[in-house]
Amino acid sequence: MKNENKKVSPIEKKAASSPAGKGGFPSIKLSERDRQAGVALLAVAAIALVAYVVFLAPPSDTPSDMDTFVGRVLGAPSVSLFFDMRNTPPEAASKIYQCGVDIAGGQLFGSKTVTTYACDSSGCISASSASNGSTTLTYDQVQKKLGEAPYIVVKGGMPSTKFFLHHAEITVDESFNTSCKLG
Repeated sequence: MKNENKKVSPIEKKAASSPAGKGGFPSIKLSERDRQAGVALLAVAAIALVAYVVFLAPPSDTPSDMDTFVGRVLGAPSVSLFFDMRNTPPEAASKIYQCGVDIAGGQLFGSKTVTTYACDSSGCISASSASNGSTTLTYDQVQKKLGEAPYIVVKGGMPSTKFFLHHAEITVDESFNTSCKLG
């Protein structure tokens, strides 16, 4: 027996009479040209995403501890030291350089080839212990070159030290008065 006395709301009536039936989404008719444009747009978006990941995204690194990072440095034939002083006040910049001198003067780097990068608000330069010359670079070029060997970044900010499998990050400010020796 049917329930003929059941009241139907105006919303239910509209949903029941919609092209999609009861409560679904209405179907959209697209022309072949619109479909091709949609596929092309998805292809361009996919290519852009892949290009970003391959060329622009910074390399990811896994958090680690000091002993693991130091072990990787000791086993590598070359290392890099990166001074990042972009947007850093002069007082903190001198502490960044001193920290780098402490690291380079320690026993961790030994007789390895050390490439040094320094960036400030006007650009970046690099120098290698294997040569006497220096090269002018952009920050993005430095970021790409850092992936070639274990490296240490010394930058301005709240003092902290973080270790990863492939790099270490040491952050200092103008009040930093501790030695930065590792290993």
